[in-house]
Amino acid sequence: MDADGVVLASPVYIFHVTGQMKTFLDRSLALGHKPRSTWKPGLAISVSAGLGETDTARYLASHLRMFGAFPVGMLTALATQPVGFWGKEAVEVRAADLARDLAAAIKGKRRYPVTDRDLRYYQFMGNLVKDFKDSTMKHDFKHWQEQGFYEGFQRYVQQPKPEVSFNQEVREAWIQGMIQEQNSLMKGQSAPTRERSAPEGAASAKSCRELIQMMPLGFNPSAAGDMKAVYQFEVGGEENFVAHLAIVDGTCVYHEGPADKPSVVIKTPAEAWLKISRGELDGQQAFMNGQYKVEGDLSLLLKLRALFPG
Repeated sequence: MDADGVVLASPVYIFHVTGQMKTFLDRSLALGHKPRSTWKPGLAISVSAGLGETDTARYLASHLRMFGAFPVGMLTALATQPVGFWGKEAVEVRAADLARDLAAAIKGKRRYPVTDRDLRYYQFMGNLVKDFKDSTMKHDFKHWQEQGFYEGFQRYVQQPKPEVSFNQEVREAWIQGMIQEQNSLMKGQSAPTRERSAPEGAASAKSCRELIQMMPLGFNPSAAGDMKAVYQFEVGGEENFVAHLAIVDGTCVYHEGPADKPSVVIKTPAEAWLKISRGELDGQQAFMNGQYKVEGDLSLLLKLRALFPG
């Protein structure tokens, strides 16, 4: 358990590890119930006379986690005679590569990305131990509690969970919009298109300021209905200005400068908004990726496509 790295190796005996290796793993069962809080690098090695070495190596690799290890890789080879292998030079090169990887991982205290096997093991063993916490696995349950593993998968793998990189309200509104479009199609009604090819009109603008000035030319009054809203654009990057569009009574008017009470504020680099207007960048995806920001009524952002189809 104090080792810096773990290597499990076995030749193939009747499609599996040797009896000695199987006994060693069987007697390590308690370690499987009590996962380590360390994540050291490991290797799995297996050779055969022609059948079973890849499955055996995978089996060994899957058991490295009992010793708090993760597989840096697997080495397999087909033997032709003692110390003789098919493609011996390739085997030796592969072995040397894996040795360097193992040494580098130990020296740099590296971790490899978490895998589905880690998640499956955590879920299965965590539930199993909890189910028998008052009988056969009470000592295992105590270990899980002391290590804090029941606090979540993140604590178990010791790798951070990424923060949500999108706005949940916008995502929900986007989903509802798609549902409405699908319902309209099922009823035989036309739905707004989602073409990404560059439209004509405002998209021909040479600058972001010119683009926003031209947006009222492509305004769709029927999509606006009786809505009253003010879209404010705070543009940076290659250009630097503030302007807003006032929509009221089925009309859209461009104004320089900030509005008194904007309904929604779009903060964007000039080049990003130009690419969106030309169909070179998906507006919703760009927002999810943080390429521009929105403050205020987020539902108004989703209405832009219908309000300014041109």
